[in-house]
Amino acid sequence: MLEALQAEFGLPGRVEIVAGHGGLPMVRLTHPSGARAVVYLHGAHITSFVPAGGREVFFVSRAALFAPEKAIRGGIPVIFPQFSSQGPLPTHGFARTTPWALVGTGATDDRVTVTLRLAPTPASAALWPYDFRADYTLSLAAEALTVAVQVANQDARPFTFQAVLHTYFAVRDIAATRVHGLQGTTYLDSLRDEARETETPAAIAFAAETDRIYLATPDRLTIDDGMRAVQIVKSNMPDVVVWNPWDAKAQRLADFGDDEYLRMVCVETGAITPAITLAPGTQWDGVTRFSV
Repeated sequence: MLEALQAEFGLPGRVEIVAGHGGLPMVRLTHPSGARAVVYLHGAHITSFVPAGGREVFFVSRAALFAPEKAIRGGIPVIFPQFSSQGPLPTHGFARTTPWALVGTGATDDRVTVTLRLAPTPASAALWPYDFRADYTLSLAAEALTVAVQVANQDARPFTFQAVLHTYFAVRDIAATRVHGLQGTTYLDSLRDEARETETPAAIAFAAETDRIYLATPDRLTIDDGMRAVQIVKSNMPDVVVWNPWDAKAQRLADFGDDEYLRMVCVETGAITPAITLAPGTQWDGVTRFSV
């Protein structure tokens, strides 16, 4: 299968389809500047982005599982069509544990692109009986990675969904890390039965487990760990989740190192509250750009 995919979609020096961890197929993107990224077909899961002359932007746990039907702990899991346990489906839906199809690649002097597609399977239809198409396009430039999600309703009925890029960022030290851009926004505290609060500090700091859904947020955010500032610019993805498991929960996660909470933070972009309802024949698009 890898040979056939490479023959159809590979681009010399730019796009390579190879076996990744656990033998799972992955696509390696390389920009002329030296920037690079990796996305697995399993879950359309991005596990790496290194800008030109920089260091790894995303965090992947050393205990992450790379296996069919398992979610990869770190990088960018794709959450669709349900966020968390906010519905009848398995937690975070089925997109992150389902193989996606590679449907397109491209390269110019400025960027390298790859598009993956998710369509209904017998397993997904048993959980969520709608005809849909979800496209996931990565665009790698010298200093930025842009991720675009498109969901199309191909059914005769409307359907409602949530979509989130559950992004894990690598940080030098969580105690020194600050998230800027959410001051004044309303959030739901998932650790206190979704109590509704307003973010008052200019920057979010971390000293304990944090799990919040920020609603109707600004489209520009920054994660600063004292040595590097990562910029997040989003469009049509109004909500942001900020998460760090801290020590006690980290120890309860089988696919997460006990001390790894010190070197990561999740700042997730998406559409959660309210969920998106699509009429037949319509589509939704959301975009997030990461740069350093």
